[in-house]
Amino acid sequence: MTLMHHYATETCKHLFMGERQIQVWQHDIPALAASNAILIHGFLAVTAIHCAWKNPVQRDRYRSRALHHHGISLPIFQEMIASASSETAEVIVAYSILLSIWVFAFPEIAQEKLSLDEILSAVDVIRGARTVLRLYRGVVMESPMHVFLNPPLPAPTPENQDASVRQSLQLLRDQVSHPSDRSAVQLLQTFLDRYMIGFDYNRLAAAWMASVEDDYWARLRDQHPDAVLVFCYSTLFICAEGQEGWWMAGWSKRILQACSDIMSVEVKERIDWVYHEQKIRAGADELAAIVRSRQG
Repeated sequence: MTLMHHYATETCKHLFMGERQIQVWQHDIPALAASNAILIHGFLAVTAIHCAWKNPVQRDRYRSRALHHHGISLPIFQEMIASASSETAEVIVAYSILLSIWVFAFPEIAQEKLSLDEILSAVDVIRGARTVLRLYRGVVMESPMHVFLNPPLPAPTPENQDASVRQSLQLLRDQVSHPSDRSAVQLLQTFLDRYMIGFDYNRLAAAWMASVEDDYWARLRDQHPDAVLVFCYSTLFICAEGQEGWWMAGWSKRILQACSDIMSVEVKERIDWVYHEQKIRAGADELAAIVRSRQG
């Protein structure tokens, strides 16, 4: 009951931004869970991680509870995926989102250092969730979760306020030559526009990882230096100071370190790694300053 109460009063309000999202996770998902136990275990697993994140002294206790509920729900989800239909689509998509949050949140409370291969294997879960969302888009659009498919209305961006970040992405796009890498950078530029109009900040990096083309993902899996460099730039949306959501905590450092570890000295010199790392950190600070100015 402790976890259930915490979910209803705290966790559901800190998954995604905005009143519409809070409505979905505080009211609609629990209502759907009343007849779908997989969702109960899914949001309790996420809630246990949230509790561990907020209460480091009791981290081990909540980590154990998180693993317990995750262990119950995951096999059910795998069975549902194997026999997915329009009738089960809403539950599958809802649990997929909870599973995605779990994948990002758990390494922080487990205090794990992940290799690039381990990071990409974790993100593959997110990519699978995105596939489910696309497959049943029509069903989801008729459900409360349609908010995940409807970006907010554009808001004006002060002229030149994010100019240096845009310039960094354009220079990156000019540096990489493979079409898949360039396409991945173009998607980053699109997501920057979403960031600037107030789209869920803690969701953009995960959404970009889920949305890039399979060809790019294969190059990243093969650890092609240019593809790895583009992946590093996705942390712009994570490590923006003051905007890193609790379930994305630590991922900017985790990704940058893992990418650095797999690069040889020669590769780092060829792609000018030090320059790009500085650009990423400076760009994140710029984006954070823009957000603070809007909130202030």
